[in-house]
Amino acid sequence: MENVSCADRWWGAGMIARMRNGRDVRERRLALGLALVTVVIWGLSFVATRVAVQTVPPLTLAFLRFLIATVLLLGLVRHRYGRIGFTPRDRWDVVWMGLTGVTLAFVFENVGLRHTSASHGALLVSLTPLATAAAEAALGRSRMGWRTLAGLLAALGGVLLIVGAGGGGATLYGDLLMLATVGCWVAYSFLTERLTGRYPAVAVTAWSIAAGTAALLPLAVVELLREGIGRPGTEALLATLYLGVLCSAVAYVWWNRAINVLGVTVTNALIYGIPLVGVLAGVVMLGEPLTWKVAAGAVLIVGGVVIATQTAEPAPAPRA
Repeated sequence: MENVSCADRWWGAGMIARMRNGRDVRERRLALGLALVTVVIWGLSFVATRVAVQTVPPLTLAFLRFLIATVLLLGLVRHRYGRIGFTPRDRWDVVWMGLTGVTLAFVFENVGLRHTSASHGALLVSLTPLATAAAEAALGRSRMGWRTLAGLLAALGGVLLIVGAGGGGATLYGDLLMLATVGCWVAYSFLTERLTGRYPAVAVTAWSIAAGTAALLPLAVVELLREGIGRPGTEALLATLYLGVLCSAVAYVWWNRAINVLGVTVTNALIYGIPLVGVLAGVVMLGEPLTWKVAAGAVLIVGGVVIATQTAEPAPAPRA
């Protein structure tokens, strides 16, 4: 009986281990699937914005998008965490995050996408990780080795190829506004870094979006008083809902889940698919031309970003 009992215990332990491994595999597959879907959702956001701003004023679109996201994400935070107690200093950091990463970033992006193509917008915004790495090196927070420098030069070459190149509604003015968006995202990234280690990431994001949305309200009101708004078509309404519900709320939750299961390194490696989805979507869905400059610029920008952001060496932490 003892032998049978031991065998039973061994078999039971093995079965439990196999069940756990099976659940882990299924969980990782689900997380990877959600991350890939999120990449597609974010890549298509440039097309959705380009469609919406043709009939919905850009600042009004930004306000509506993030109002939807605020309601959904704050509801999620309240359900999961209850009340989040930010310190007075951290509250100001959350406000600055909202002003840089929501208000200014999407004023520049939405106005920019009125004056440039979705393809250009997707490629230029993809410079954000590289611009962040360059800013960290300039501030002495990391060292810029020759690989990082090579990636920076390659990406800058890609920018010079596509900025101001016509076709698909792209203009120099619109491209420069997209580059201003990148600057806003760099500032937002530094602010986020300090807070996300101390509070739940979704809570920091939700409250920063709420702050940015509040700042967008007066801008949207002034815009509507000056420009008015016609009757948006079905495409514009669906695009606005897509941006608010999927891009700014659901996709963020899915991305966080992927990071928790797959880890930061694996998940963030997928980010480089976003500009490629954006370019392909612009070509297929909006009929934007895939010129040799756009194709070569895409290779240089995405390749440069991958090289630079994978090889940055952190500087020693400053002494207190």
